[in-house]
Amino acid sequence: MKNKSALLLIVLSASLCVSPLLRAEDAPKPDNDTARPARGEKIREHMKERREHAVEELGLNADQQAKWKAIGQQEKTALEALKADTTLSKEQRHAKAEEIHKSFANQRDTLLTPEQKQKKDAMKDKMKERMNERREKRKSGDEPK
Repeated sequence: MKNKSALLLIVLSASLCVSPLLRAEDAPKPDNDTARPARGEKIREHMKERREHAVEELGLNADQQAKWKAIGQQEKTALEALKADTTLSKEQRHAKAEEIHKSFANQRDTLLTPEQKQKKDAMKDKMKERMNERREKRKSGDEPK
């Protein structure tokens, strides 16, 4: 009788341990397309948040905001045209994209007052500092890639 009770207890314990595993196999797996946003979408959302933060931090007035947005649209159009150009190598496209970014950054700078320009430069320096810290952490293995 004692052996039967022990055997029954073992069987019940095993079935309780295995049942969640069996249910987990039956659960539908999320479709990768819907489980998380595409990398490009995530980057676009991040960039939008950064632009909004910059506008807020710099204290742009309505006229400056409208011009800032128009410059952003022109930059986007130029980058899309560059992306569509298949005659350039990857390195050439990258160099051209850097030129485009610098050109439109200079246009944005002309909209700013000297105080706003100072704030923008400070924000940019702070961002570079954080990027360098992250790079160093990755190199030393403290942070996952």
